[in-house]
Amino acid sequence: MFATYLFRELTNRRRQTAIIAIGMALAIALVIIVGGVAAGVRDAQASVLASVYGVGTDITVSQTPAAPEAGAEGERPSGGPAFDFGATDGATTDGSTSLSQAQLSAPRGTTTFASSALGTVLGLDHVSAATATLSLSNTTFTGEIPDFSQPGGTAPGAGGTGTPPTGGPDGAGGSSFDVDSFTVEGIDVAGATVGPLTAATLSDGRTFTADDSGTRVAVFDSAYATTAAIAVGDTVAIGGEDFEVIGLVTSGSSDAATASNSYIPLDTAQEVSGLSDQVSSLYVQARSSDAITQVQADIEEALPGTTVETQADLASSVSGSLSTHPVSSRVSAPGCRCSCWLPRS
Repeated sequence: MFATYLFRELTNRRRQTAIIAIGMALAIALVIIVGGVAAGVRDAQASVLASVYGVGTDITVSQTPAAPEAGAEGERPSGGPAFDFGATDGATTDGSTSLSQAQLSAPRGTTTFASSALGTVLGLDHVSAATATLSLSNTTFTGEIPDFSQPGGTAPGAGGTGTPPTGGPDGAGGSSFDVDSFTVEGIDVAGATVGPLTAATLSDGRTFTADDSGTRVAVFDSAYATTAAIAVGDTVAIGGEDFEVIGLVTSGSSDAATASNSYIPLDTAQEVSGLSDQVSSLYVQARSSDAITQVQADIEEALPGTTVETQADLASSVSGSLSTHPVSSRVSAPGCRCSCWLPRS
């Protein structure tokens, strides 16, 4: 009886039936499209963030940059590399003096903090793993200038005749300078399960082992290694020290490059850069997504003055598209920016 009644209603009101059917089909299709797009954006953002923070990383902790300190009159403000050469520095050949100097330091606009913060975070409940890294920039200055020690090669006011010098790279008293830099990440080589290198895939050579602690070995991002003509087995100068290239890695996501151009053992990075017991970031993994709120509160209490942000907050600050995507949380501080990323359920 009901089937007969339904058939008569549908056949007698064909126009209404067609309109309703089309409307329902469009609504269902719209829901499927929106769901698919949302899932695609979520997966893409998760892939990008994984390449930056590492597989399994829920929380990162970094220092809030401090304003450069003003030096005394005539001095440069602190921050960033500065290259100073003495009158006798460099090697002189054929009327040209070659100068070279390398520095491994924290990039301008960043600040390091005590590595003891790692122990503080590891001691918190609901934290399953954590590691520390030291982000650095290797800057190399090279140049050629005329040999000012030759007769006629002294500038006016310096006891000379003011005659333009000869020699130099162009043979006519000219100079040539070049500054090259690449990023270096000091990481814990003792098999940490979190951190930026865990998001990378080994493409050649080998990765770090616990025995590499304190040694001069490096792993390079394969994209950077290609442009810089670096291969496994090569020797590369970092901070004025020779490092053996033991491996090349590629990004585990759609990004062409990993989080840094190169990676070296954390203790070696601290030694060569002169930043003993200093780190730039902490990478933390929570026991479960349900512990996010509690871990946030614990970190704020353990590291007073910190600001806690989520991965969603970071992503929204970059693209604005993760503002409704429940992913995780971050910590930062005036004086110490701590960022802890915790996946939400």
